[in-house]
Amino acid sequence: MKNRARAYGFTLLELMVALVVVSILLTVGLPSFSASVRQNCTITAANTLLTVLTAARSEALKRDRNVGICKSTDGVACATGSAVTWDRGYLMYVDLDGDGERDAAESVLRTEVPLTTCASITTTSHFANRMYYGGLGKPNIGGSFTAVANDSAAIRRRVVISPTGRPRVCNPDQAVSSDGTPCGSTP
Repeated sequence: MKNRARAYGFTLLELMVALVVVSILLTVGLPSFSASVRQNCTITAANTLLTVLTAARSEALKRDRNVGICKSTDGVACATGSAVTWDRGYLMYVDLDGDGERDAAESVLRTEVPLTTCASITTTSHFANRMYYGGLGKPNIGGSFTAVANDSAAIRRRVVISPTGRPRVCNPDQAVSSDGTPCGSTP
């Protein structure tokens, strides 16, 4: 009597079928997954900016002083010029003298430097380098920011600042947002 040892495992044919099924699933699923990642990154960039704007408005109301926001790459100083964009980071500060500029004596309230820059944030010319909220919570000028995925211009969100100072995020591809206010253009 011979004892036969039974071999466990896959045959070559079973392995090839499994590889074909896995490759089909990856081919179908990977593009939709990467589109989802781009969309989430863009929404996160817009929501981060919304959080900073809301906090600045709240601080201005609480302190009854101007609170400024400027673009910053290092979280220490305001950046100037068009080479640095708003997606590189923000700096929120108390504008004690009300000139709209951050001076060395003015304290920094918050910094926001993103971990990744998978979306770019552009703005209307009104907010080229900085903006501020006055003591009554109103911005120095109305406008909007647009967050766009770096590798897909079709994925975007707009942060609109109303004349009263309330910021909100909406989809610029929709003419009217869920609350009935226009989103496609700057108010």
